[in-house]
Amino acid sequence: MIGTVVRVGLLRMWHGRTEILLTFVVPIAFFTIFAFIFDSQIGLGRSPRVDLAIVDEDATELSREFSSALAEWETLHIYAPADHEDGLFVFSSTEPARSLVLVGTVPLAVVIPDGWSASLTGTGNDAVDLRLLADSSDPVATQVVTALLRQTSGKMIAERIQMQVRTFLALSPAEFEASPISAIARPVAIEVEDVFAADKSNPVVSMYAAGIAVMFLLFGAVGNSGTLLEEEENQTLDRLMCSDLSMIQLLAGKWLLMTIVGMVQVTIMFAWAQLAFGVDLIGHLPGFAVMTVATAGAASSFALTLAALCRNRAQLNAVAVILILCMSALGGSMVPRYVMSESLQQIGRITFNAWALDGYIKVFWRSLPVTALLPELAVLTATAIVLFVVTRVLARRWESS
Repeated sequence: MIGTVVRVGLLRMWHGRTEILLTFVVPIAFFTIFAFIFDSQIGLGRSPRVDLAIVDEDATELSREFSSALAEWETLHIYAPADHEDGLFVFSSTEPARSLVLVGTVPLAVVIPDGWSASLTGTGNDAVDLRLLADSSDPVATQVVTALLRQTSGKMIAERIQMQVRTFLALSPAEFEASPISAIARPVAIEVEDVFAADKSNPVVSMYAAGIAVMFLLFGAVGNSGTLLEEEENQTLDRLMCSDLSMIQLLAGKWLLMTIVGMVQVTIMFAWAQLAFGVDLIGHLPGFAVMTVATAGAASSFALTLAALCRNRAQLNAVAVILILCMSALGGSMVPRYVMSESLQQIGRITFNAWALDGYIKVFWRSLPVTALLPELAVLTATAIVLFVVTRVLARRWESS
């Protein structure tokens, strides 16, 4: 009898494709995604490529040599305006580079202050440190660039010290390397300035709240869209189609309801974040409002499209779990996108999770005006419109039946 129970269970699993999907396909899908994120060739094992602006206020031969040495690193991509011709672009003052960091064009800007070369060569009276203007929403980039700055400047300083000491002591290169003096080199100091954290209230919590809110917004929308399939199964949809209600009106009503529920869901999440963790929701209300409307609308259209593609609630739940979790992993709701490789970050932009999170980061982290959200709002709005049109086309099967 025990064998019969096992056989019946296996047959039920074999004929239940949804159960097979959740049992075997979902784990493999997640393993694959996270393996791509953290693999030594794609994710954290290889240093990510970092955009960096250079400011040279020192304007000396040593500072220019240092800037050129930074540009030789494959890990660094030195910023240059679109109209700049070939060659290394270096700012002469700090403010333009600071503005680039504030708006998110580059995560970091290194500043070579006036008097830096003199302090290194011993001709200056005071020590002058390199400055690194950092966007701390990407801590990996800060760590990578700080290490490269120390390595580059340390190598340059060591070479100059060795040459000067060798000349002074009249030693051959072999004799100098064998002497303990060869290990002498002044350590390079780097002052990291976080251009955001000073006037923010728990900005990191707001980023986590956005990631979690977008993911569960999708799950909530899919749950509400499943009522279409339930109405089809109990023939309520047939009776609705026999009334004066058209399919476009039904879908529009479902979409509006799901969008309103989604907006309330996200608002409650951020309201709790303000009450419990001090996130400044009230101070960013206009940007939050437009991002939430656009995100909830796109999530509702996505959920309606899935419902129109599936045949029953069980199939909808299985497909939704796979798609939403994969989109959340790639789009940054589960894993911060700064730990991903540049190519994987670009792949993640096919999900509207990434666009929604970028918009919320602009609102809560960078405190940018609503006009700066136009790219994210355009993508989310276009997604909502396109997916709603796709849903309307797929919904013809309900009208024909």
